[in-house]
Amino acid sequence: MLAALSAAPDQTAMVGESSFFVDPNDDDLLESRNSVFWEAMLDNIRRDRFGRVPKRVLDIGCHRGGLLARIAELWGGDALFGIEPIPAARARAQLRLASCAKTVQILSPEQWKLVPDRSLDLVVCHEVLFTIEDLRGLVGNIARVLASGGRAYVVAGCHAENPVWSMWRDAFEREGRQVYTHRPLELMGFAGEFGLNPAVRPLRETGWATYDPADNVFAFPSVGALLDHQFRHKLLFRLAQK
Repeated sequence: MLAALSAAPDQTAMVGESSFFVDPNDDDLLESRNSVFWEAMLDNIRRDRFGRVPKRVLDIGCHRGGLLARIAELWGGDALFGIEPIPAARARAQLRLASCAKTVQILSPEQWKLVPDRSLDLVVCHEVLFTIEDLRGLVGNIARVLASGGRAYVVAGCHAENPVWSMWRDAFEREGRQVYTHRPLELMGFAGEFGLNPAVRPLRETGWATYDPADNVFAFPSVGALLDHQFRHKLLFRLAQK
């Protein structure tokens, strides 16, 4: 999800807005835009010989809870956690997920410590790294909350190695949004520092790349750039607890 959140363990996200986007209507489109990428991530998790059914799950940047709801639909759930800086989105996620698991906690970024140590089977994160300044803090939190044998799956297309990111970054900055440019190897390096086993692959290898050139949020200069983004530069990282 797209949400401006801080990942530092004791830092508060200073959002002060009801939406990350200039046009709040874009919030209503997020799930339809992201569904193909969510399904690709979940397909990879299913095929990845995950050691157990993930019953305790956290979504970083959960927005209105769509991805967590899909995970609960697939695997059930004992506990669902979300980290989300936007109060209106947190409230909607909490209400939406209330019947999906025995425990549902949708937290603001400064409440990371409410997620118990070594308690989670699965952490997911879809396209929020570019809104996070403290990448090391984020990885530290992931390492802290994953149980033995647990895994995090992090999707990132907005990163330093993707040529279209510089265009999108400039557009966000013109709109007054604070965004950050991270290198994929930086994320993997922090994972190793915190004792996680990092791995990476393209998120998608097949399928259609849907795109409406009227999209004002993430524009592409060419079909080639679109295909490179979706099938080459949009990455899925696996951070595995030993």
